[in-house]
Amino acid sequence: MVVRASFGEVGLSPGQFSYPRAIDAIETEGGTELFVCDKTARVQRMTPEGTPIGVVRMPERELGKPTGITIAAHPLDPARRALWVADTHYHRVLVYDLPESEAFAPEQLDPPPSEPVLSFGSYGDAVGEFIYPTDVAVLADASGAIERVYVSEYGGNDRITVFVPEGAGAEMTFVPSFVIGSFGNTEEAAGPDDVVFNRPQGLAIDARARGGAGELVVADSCNHRLARLTLDGELIAWVGGLGDEPGSFKYPYSVALLADSTALVCEFGGCRVQQVDLETGASLATFGGPGFGEGTLAKPWGVAVVGGTAWVLDSGRNRVVGFDAPARGLEVARGG
Repeated sequence: MVVRASFGEVGLSPGQFSYPRAIDAIETEGGTELFVCDKTARVQRMTPEGTPIGVVRMPERELGKPTGITIAAHPLDPARRALWVADTHYHRVLVYDLPESEAFAPEQLDPPPSEPVLSFGSYGDAVGEFIYPTDVAVLADASGAIERVYVSEYGGNDRITVFVPEGAGAEMTFVPSFVIGSFGNTEEAAGPDDVVFNRPQGLAIDARARGGAGELVVADSCNHRLARLTLDGELIAWVGGLGDEPGSFKYPYSVALLADSTALVCEFGGCRVQQVDLETGASLATFGGPGFGEGTLAKPWGVAVVGGTAWVLDSGRNRVVGFDAPARGLEVARGG
């Protein structure tokens, strides 16, 4: 892996990280912007050089910190984008306006809690409740209006719940529509088409796949594979399995879809990012590998692609690294 950019170090100051574990990236009129969540329970909005230009602090953090963020359609304004947070240890989804630079005091080590524009979910195993939500993926139409929100979770639920919007304006909320999958290890599945998950950690949506029918890709981390599903939750194929060899995975935590119908898969256990052909399961390239030298990664949690650059959380070293992506990222709804 040839590192084109690198920033971050351990610390609590703006621009520093305390074990980052969720990332997303967008292209704006001013250029690329990155969003990084770490174990301080804050999401920093940053330039590609690592300069912080905004911050969101979770309202509560004593019980634990988020593991998934997504920049996607705004629930109250289709013309805007919002920050969606899987607030893992508080069993809910929070939605924020994108943090602006004028609201950010760079010298502030511990910014005050931020007020979300919308929140849904609570602890439990009933449909619409969560146990440790991990990621959010948002499906919107061409106008930016939200059609569905997909939320993954673990801790016994180990499923994906699909929510649909209800109400409008300040009265808008999201209500559960249906559930995809249940807890299970690979060997416990009733058959090859039985959709079971063991910590579904990352989500990504390709609304253009399958002739426009769309596809949901899930990083089923503790089963060491990807699930390719229809947007209604029917299994298309499993990709990968436990191993070190190309095409296999060790704890895939994040997936970023590329415009050439391949994907970048970030492996927490494998300390690498693989480019995988989703149709065949073949590994096309590998970036990184375990170690602390140049071009290696230490327990990476996430990957995001914007334009021609892949941005990876080198979490064990409290930094973000960028390298040339093998193809451009999809400009569609996706998870972090």
